[in-house]
Amino acid sequence: MTNNKAFGKLYIKKRTLPCWLACYIAVFPLFMATLIDFFHLPDIVKYTADVAWVLALLALIFLRKHFVFEKKVTPFIIYVIGFFLLLFIVYLFNYQSTAYFLWGFRNNFRFYIAFLAFIMFFEEDDAESLLKLIDYLFWANAVVSFAQFFVLGYNQDNLGGLFGVERGCNAYSLAFFSVVIGKSILSFINRKEKAWLCFLKCGVSLIIAAMAELKFYFVVFVMILIVAAVITKFSKRKLILILISSFLFMAASTFMTAVFGEGSSLDIERIWELMTATSYATEKDLGRFAAIPTIARTFLTEVHELLFGMGLGNCDTSAFAICNTPFYQTYAYLHYTWFSSAFLFLETGCVGLMAYLIFYAMCFFGAWKQLKSNAKKDLFCQLSMIISIVCVILTFYNSSLRMEVAYLLFFALSLPFLRTAEGGNITEKNVSNKSFYQ
Repeated sequence: MTNNKAFGKLYIKKRTLPCWLACYIAVFPLFMATLIDFFHLPDIVKYTADVAWVLALLALIFLRKHFVFEKKVTPFIIYVIGFFLLLFIVYLFNYQSTAYFLWGFRNNFRFYIAFLAFIMFFEEDDAESLLKLIDYLFWANAVVSFAQFFVLGYNQDNLGGLFGVERGCNAYSLAFFSVVIGKSILSFINRKEKAWLCFLKCGVSLIIAAMAELKFYFVVFVMILIVAAVITKFSKRKLILILISSFLFMAASTFMTAVFGEGSSLDIERIWELMTATSYATEKDLGRFAAIPTIARTFLTEVHELLFGMGLGNCDTSAFAICNTPFYQTYAYLHYTWFSSAFLFLETGCVGLMAYLIFYAMCFFGAWKQLKSNAKKDLFCQLSMIISIVCVILTFYNSSLRMEVAYLLFFALSLPFLRTAEGGNITEKNVSNKSFYQ
């Protein structure tokens, strides 16, 4: 690695332009709300990430002769191309508007492109630097969240810390905490992080979740603990982790109940009722896990529709009128856009939804293979495995996998597949146009 300069525990080095694009895509969600809400930049700033992934896609295409494709990367490339071709062919039979399809492509495939960009453009030390930055931002987010709650009076769906105060911003917090706490727990078990720091992070994340009444984070937190315990080697630290985490869990849940009443208590019966409810916010909309059966019974009544859906983008919505579909204008009250699974099922059917979930299975088993072969750092592989499961859960829980925060999740997924400095996925020595590339 050349021209590295130590800066605290982060490192500044000479990076290629594609690498900087990938860096921007990965960290942009962490600053987007601050730029818009605090610095009052126009909303259009959120589309700078789109410029970045489009440029990254162009680099992947036009600089492909400079890539050394490893076997571990090839299945993901085949998957993305195959999934796109499937949805493109289906759309030919469900054509409504080119704008709808392109908007649907943007909302779904931008994360796959970012995933491939991370793999191709990052080295392991790039990822380590970003993970350290995310750790620092966790504490910044904590300070902002406590200020929002205790000073400004924000709570529940409007408490988002660095992710703003708009209703639903706590969906970003759920994804963000999954990465930070997953990494921290794994680092503690693997003796890479001190106990007090790990437990402080866990406690702070649970308290913030309680202030935001983000009950599902408590479920995800338990899942992360269980998966981390299963995929790591036996250690007495696991017992300590489980005991102290149980105490933190109960303390935070008690605080949430004290603030928001018995309706916020965490018991299995109440959680099950929320998960199986036939509606979510109104009597007429769709419940999380009742959405797919209802859609199948109401809209996808033909066999071909049930299999392949109504076409990518044909049920989408946008601030741009040209991309705001008639279906959404008619059925927006169903709130199907609130859940990725319902959205995917409507547009791509059973085949598309299953193909979508296969990607996370590929990440999980690919990371497991890398872990068993000791090809990559244990932390990278284990964190990717945990986030793979989180992504499957989030597919049915909310629509965060269609939001900008999904870039952070896909960055975590990519960790076991990053190139190495010794001869990874991309080579600089054969690049002819270095004025563009560096």
